[in-house]
Amino acid sequence: MVISVANQKGGVAKTTTAINLAAGLALAGYKVLLIDADPQTNTTQVFIHPDIEIDLEKTLYQVILKFAPLTSVIHSTQVNNLSLVPSHLRLSSADLELAQALDNRSARLKQAIDEVRSRYDYIIIDNPPSLGLVTMNSFTASDRILIPVSTAYFALTGLDQLQETIAMVKQTRLNPDLKVLGVLCTFCEETNVSRDVERQLRRYFGDQVFQTTIPKNVRLEEAHSNHTHIFNFAPKSTGAKAYADLVREVITRQ
Repeated sequence: MVISVANQKGGVAKTTTAINLAAGLALAGYKVLLIDADPQTNTTQVFIHPDIEIDLEKTLYQVILKFAPLTSVIHSTQVNNLSLVPSHLRLSSADLELAQALDNRSARLKQAIDEVRSRYDYIIIDNPPSLGLVTMNSFTASDRILIPVSTAYFALTGLDQLQETIAMVKQTRLNPDLKVLGVLCTFCEETNVSRDVERQLRRYFGDQVFQTTIPKNVRLEEAHSNHTHIFNFAPKSTGAKAYADLVREVITRQ
């Protein structure tokens, strides 16, 4: 299954979710490929130290813009069963470059993934906080979309636009079978605002909202700064327990 983790609103634990979902699935014994489609490269820096300069030709940019095979940019990680396709700052220009392309602007990633998807149980794509052509490539390549939403005051802003984009991908026949895997409540706290936003999300999306919620937990951020996932850094933390619950819930959803 190919899952895009996406929300054009930043600061919703999108990258945190992609990293820990991928790591959790790998630790559960599934073969996982994690694709960093965000030019901020945060996912890449968790698994490849930022002091190590990554060759542009060994990143997702080369796949989307130069039609390189995905196999040529897959890197191993220290997590068993987990491989990584890194991002690069140059990917920030990809939307502009793709807009000038004459052919196949939205299905390049799908073509690349189709060549390797039989090797993996799950392919997780961490998307940029935008709805440009790179994200469109991810949606075209994906079976499902996982939408993290922060339970903060402005959390629902932009969700309508995201749903419209998903609908557009389906209606233009780019990917008519695309579905929402689930909506994930993140940065949950014992506050009136957080509880109220979660209630609104469950009222609006119904059963699409995961039962699992992700708490505001400093250990999750500390794991990133230590270049690892939460299950390695703080396996007994509330953040690790929450993402373990999410992994189990994702496995049950198709």
